[in-house]
Amino acid sequence: NADDTFKEDPLRMLRAIRFSAQLNFKIENETLKAIERQRKRLNIISWERITEEIIKILKTEKPSISFYLLKETGLLQYIFPELDVMSGVEIIDKKGHKDVFIHTLQVVDNAAELTDKMEIRFSALVHDIAKPPTKRFDKDKGWTYHGHEIVGMKMIKTIAKRMKLSNTLRDYLMQMTKLHLRPIALAKKEITDSAIRRVMFEAGDFIDDLMVLCRSD
Repeated sequence: NADDTFKEDPLRMLRAIRFSAQLNFKIENETLKAIERQRKRLNIISWERITEEIIKILKTEKPSISFYLLKETGLLQYIFPELDVMSGVEIIDKKGHKDVFIHTLQVVDNAAELTDKMEIRFSALVHDIAKPPTKRFDKDKGWTYHGHEIVGMKMIKTIAKRMKLSNTLRDYLMQMTKLHLRPIALAKKEITDSAIRRVMFEAGDFIDDLMVLCRSD
């Protein structure tokens, strides 16, 4: 019985969803419904175990498969609420914006095609984490997300503490989020050598990873 199985060890719900991407199979419908019914049981699982499953999902060939299932079953609101609130499109004066959740998962899948490095895939997952809280409507420009890279960097500090991430991974994700717009902006206009050098200096050892993230974005 799926409900009994998930009550006994709620982490099995995350494992089922991870296996669906890792082993390329579809979760049986009644089992999927049981995951949705038992989703609140995740509250008794330690963050170390939850984070381990998220990292394993990021290492799969197409991580979006699992994240869409996490959203569908309601698990995402418990393990990554900042991602859960990304979905949806708001329209004002016939001006809309892209669904940030769908966009984020596309970037993650793009990164997965370009690199096996989990840290880059993780940075793709969180690079736009602050778009929901920074979303504003401007009657002339439409939807804006001013400063989402800086706000996102600060949010990652809180997320890392909750998820028990290592200081090394936390600092990496913060730096990649902070800089993810810079190379893209430089590519769109006439730039100076000094502007390029500033980005390279700030990125430091992460410069190659940053280029992969920007290409994925």
